[in-house]
Amino acid sequence: MLDIILIQHMDTGFNLLEYRQEHTIMKTEHADIFSGFMTAIQNITEELNIGYVVLIATEGIKGHNCIIIPKYPINVILLVDQDDPVDLWKQQGKNIAEKFLSNFSTSFDPNMVHKFKSFKSIIKEMCATHEYCE
Repeated sequence: MLDIILIQHMDTGFNLLEYRQEHTIMKTEHADIFSGFMTAIQNITEELNIGYVVLIATEGIKGHNCIIIPKYPINVILLVDQDDPVDLWKQQGKNIAEKFLSNFSTSFDPNMVHKFKSFKSIIKEMCATHEYCE
C-alpha cells in the first residue's frame, strides 16, 4: 500500500508536492527529513559518478520500498509497502512524472509550490487504477 509520494525539484531539493494516504505514519516533518535524505543520496551518487539511486528497501514488519523516478527537473519519490509490486510502482511513478511535466513544463519556478497543489487530484485519479492505494 502506498504511504506517500513526494515530487521533488532536483536542483534545489525542494518538495514541490506531497501526496499522502490517510494511513501513513510519516508526518510532514518526517517527509522533509526524508526528502533531505534523498537529496543527499542523489548528490553522493552524482559525485561518485555511479548512476542514480532508483530503489532503497527496508525489511521487517514495517518494511518499505522507496522508489525514485528521476525525470529532469524532478524526482518522483514513492514510499510503498515492501510487498507491493515494485514494477507497478515504477511505472506509476513514470506516469506521474510525465503528467506533472506535461502540466507544468520543465521550466517552472520551484519557489511557487502553491501552483502544484491542484496536481494532488490527478495523482489520486492515477492511483485509483489499482488496489495499492486507498
